[in-house]
Amino acid sequence: MDSDNISIEQIKKTITPILKKYHVNRAILFGSYAYGEAVKNSDIDLYIDTDEKLKGLDFLEFLEILVEILGKDVDLIDKSHIEPNSLILQEIENGGIIIYEQSENYSKDN
Repeated sequence: MDSDNISIEQIKKTITPILKKYHVNRAILFGSYAYGEAVKNSDIDLYIDTDEKLKGLDFLEFLEILVEILGKDVDLIDKSHIEPNSLILQEIENGGIIIYEQSENYSKDN
């Protein structure tokens, strides 16, 4: 997918199979794409919760796949990489759009 303007629905549809394959519990789109402010060179900001299952080379491989299939730079943040009360987490929780959840039984405290 190599488009200047990718819709949230296109992002969701494109990456959902990858999120499932890598056992992501929840994915939240934030930043310019979530706020409707993306421009041609905007990256895609994505927060994921994997219960720390995605580490090291697996994390890098996952990121590389996202970049390749979306045709955009991806700023990927795993829940385990940020402090619980940080400003970035507040931004994600307050302004982000949940684009994937593994199941209805999932909660952010898991």
